[in-house]
Amino acid sequence: MVDSSLSRSTTVGEVQQPLELTETTSSVTKDHAVAQSDEPIVVVEKEKATHVAALDDRPKAFSSIDLGKLLHKIDLRFLPILSVLYLLSFLCRGTIGNAKTFGLSKNLHLTDQEYALALTVFFFSYAVFDVPANMILKKLRPSIWLPSVMVATSIVMTLTGIVQSGRGLIAARFFLGLVEAGLFPGVTYCISCWYCRNEAQFRNALFFCAASMAGAFAGLLAYGLHYMDGIGGLEGWRWIMIIEGLLTFVAAVPSYFLVQDYPHTAKFLTAEERAFVEYRLRHDGEKAHSGTELPETSEEIDAENDAADTKPKLSYLKDILLDYRIYLHIVIFWGIACPLYSISLFLPTIILNLGYTSAKANLLTVPIYIAACILALIVAYFSDKFQKRAIFVLGSCGIMIAGFIIAAAAPVSMPGLAYAGVFIAASGVYPGFPGMVAWCSNNLVGYKRVLGVGMQVGVGSFGGAMAMNFYRPQDAPQYVLGHCINIMFVALAMIAIGVLYWDYSRENRIRDRLTDKDIAKMGKTEKELRALGEKSPYFRYLM
Repeated sequence: MVDSSLSRSTTVGEVQQPLELTETTSSVTKDHAVAQSDEPIVVVEKEKATHVAALDDRPKAFSSIDLGKLLHKIDLRFLPILSVLYLLSFLCRGTIGNAKTFGLSKNLHLTDQEYALALTVFFFSYAVFDVPANMILKKLRPSIWLPSVMVATSIVMTLTGIVQSGRGLIAARFFLGLVEAGLFPGVTYCISCWYCRNEAQFRNALFFCAASMAGAFAGLLAYGLHYMDGIGGLEGWRWIMIIEGLLTFVAAVPSYFLVQDYPHTAKFLTAEERAFVEYRLRHDGEKAHSGTELPETSEEIDAENDAADTKPKLSYLKDILLDYRIYLHIVIFWGIACPLYSISLFLPTIILNLGYTSAKANLLTVPIYIAACILALIVAYFSDKFQKRAIFVLGSCGIMIAGFIIAAAAPVSMPGLAYAGVFIAASGVYPGFPGMVAWCSNNLVGYKRVLGVGMQVGVGSFGGAMAMNFYRPQDAPQYVLGHCINIMFVALAMIAIGVLYWDYSRENRIRDRLTDKDIAKMGKTEKELRALGEKSPYFRYLM
């Protein structure tokens, strides 16, 4: 559904003023992405913006379906297993911070540079493999690819528990980044294949909250497992790695049977429900024009898109690489990912250096992550309810800056104040992350979304590599430099949000003023115009 604050309301029969096509609008006739069969397309009717999911607008064949019950049914089968997998994935990548407080660096005789490299190298392999991973996902199926990613993750994580040197740890972290790269962008794409735009962020938040719960669980698990120190001749931190790897394997194997693919193959839905889900996605906010009859079944939708989609897949990659908006979304990603990863990996160390014991430092991470999870869900609910993304992401950035300022300004004699600052910063990070990812995904269509999400997460993950060097040992216990660098990246993200908001608003206003005569001059049928994806004159960017 289009944000009513950005599209001009008109009554039925109101005459719109003609408009000469601008270069931006007329560009829709050149080389555009074609929507895939499992993708939503958003279109606005000239006289009245309407959502296709409304009972009065849906075809009679779907009039008996209760949308609320259907979404609840999908949620129960689709989200829990993916959330568990992401919890374990984030647990595996972040537990090195907990392990460090229990002797990892001492036992492996790591220098500060080796430990920093072990953290950093994860993100290089993770970032490089994100886009190829999503391309593999499209070739395979989610129910094959995502569980396989987690099986590989479990193997690498378990073997990390038996490394004997700094080089071994660095190699293990490199391969951990390589295998984990396929999960987050893959799940983000899959969510867009099941839910309409005004439903996506809350589901993204439910999924991403697994990351915050992983942080809480990591502290509790590390606290408990460190008591295994000495069993089998292994140090406690090794048991933390090994047990978490085994837990991941136990969850990954049954996920081959639990992860859902796409709506048209979902056996837990009836044939009527499958067709309705695909209808909603394909015509998310769309109304027929000039008497055009919209396809109503998955077979008709597939046939329509298969006939239209003749564009080589590599040409979509070119579209992504030349799309300046993707780079602005990447800057936003950096502004949120840098605080996210620096907090998740250094939080136990930061708290430890405030004067707390190792055990208490790990326990004190738990309330931060629980509060962040709750806030993420609340923000996502209202973001979907009001169908706004930018304002909520911007607000999250403001909270982060306030938290980091408090943490940086706190004197050494007041560790509780520094802890409160980090607490506040984390409370902005976790609500902002799913909104930032959903905003980019919501404004891309078709195979371009597959590559766009992969590129956003992939290149954006280099922010994690940078963040690994923010909190240097010589800056303890206040870590003023690390907090200030995080403030700088968040500020850059806020600027990028403002630029994107202005740019999306400008393009929406141009399209709102188009008349039927203007659209007719483009020389395309309505189906061809719908196939232009986000470049269609009917598409409205979600703000």
